[in-house]
Amino acid sequence: MMLAAVLGLTGYAALVGNDSDSRVQHSGVASTSSPAAPPTTTAPQLTPTYSAPPTWTEPERWLAAPKGSRKAASGRETGFPATADGAIGMMVAASAISVEGSDTLANQQLVVYSTYMLPADQSPMAEAKVRQGAERADAGIRRALGLPSTGPLPSGAFMRTTMIGFRPIQVTPTQVAAYVLVYVTNKGGEMVPEQTVYTMGILAAVWQDGDWKLSGQATKSAIAQADQKPPIAAPGDAAFNAAGWTAIRQAS
Repeated sequence: MMLAAVLGLTGYAALVGNDSDSRVQHSGVASTSSPAAPPTTTAPQLTPTYSAPPTWTEPERWLAAPKGSRKAASGRETGFPATADGAIGMMVAASAISVEGSDTLANQQLVVYSTYMLPADQSPMAEAKVRQGAERADAGIRRALGLPSTGPLPSGAFMRTTMIGFRPIQVTPTQVAAYVLVYVTNKGGEMVPEQTVYTMGILAAVWQDGDWKLSGQATKSAIAQADQKPPIAAPGDAAFNAAGWTAIRQAS
């Protein structure tokens, strides 16, 4: 369950739901507020529940998230600085998912799992659970977008996630935990409108063997210590500042 909570923020749990998931969805420009849907085991129908305000309010806090200094065998960035900002940079990299063409969520999730999870949290059983959860989510998202259940995604179709904000919970030299705000975008084809979801949760990283790694135990500890969770709000919304979020920009 804790492994699912950690990996869920990298895409699929934003749509299939889990016990600690919070999400606000929107599609198109016009929208009205309504409570987030309860957790389910299949992808819920995306309904308009959030839109950015018409006027831009500059975020009061920005972080240029550090990039990794090297590449793992998976092609993902690793080797982040031994700082709190470096831990956030790793979370940004781990949250980045882009599925199109013949790629799948299962493949992307397994790459995130093998690259960023603490080795002590990895096992054949855990890997199988990640694969099964991602395959179920892939099927649910395809149904929600009206796509074929198998085969490459059609031209213009994609599933993407991007971490756009964070609010620290705990920061020490060897452990960093934060609320993270993730933007999920799905598109069913060239002429199909994008469907987007803002989702929020908690991630925690520990410094081990010269790099930051996601840790299920550290995340569990952070959940126990966390104060009242901030509301979901996009950068540019005054509520984003009021909630104490820091906006992310990728370092050059």
